[in-house]
Amino acid sequence: MYYNRPTIHGDAMKQEIVQVVCRENGDIKCKKISAATYEFTIATRAKWEMVIATEDADIRAGEFKKLRVKDISIEPDTIAIPCTFTHHAFVSLIKVGTDGGAKPVDTERTITYAYVLGQESGKVHSGDLLAVLNIFPIMFTREAMKPISIT
Repeated sequence: MYYNRPTIHGDAMKQEIVQVVCRENGDIKCKKISAATYEFTIATRAKWEMVIATEDADIRAGEFKKLRVKDISIEPDTIAIPCTFTHHAFVSLIKVGTDGGAKPVDTERTITYAYVLGQESGKVHSGDLLAVLNIFPIMFTREAMKPISIT
């Protein structure tokens, strides 16, 4: 998620106070955190994970919708990037999410839902392949420091 870390070019670390807004058990939570940008190296090998709907839903062209999907475990120090090819006739995957909001990249995460955009009007069925995620291992380029909670 957010880590305090210097850049690989030796620039001074620019820390900022940011407010992280997320859901925890259905409630909106706001946390102020001192954080800084950081850099990482992405691997040239990856694995594919299928994003599969676990509910039926009607979708209209241009509609943005949150759908439950089959749980996908994401290992620590990996990032998920949606494949740009269309895998479903009616929807395109925009992003994925976890129950409980964003988690630090160095922890295990479980994807539980997908945000999709309707390409055409139609119906998504439980068991439909919505998309494929490219899961890439990453490596931090410097020693990471945990975010500092202000509130």
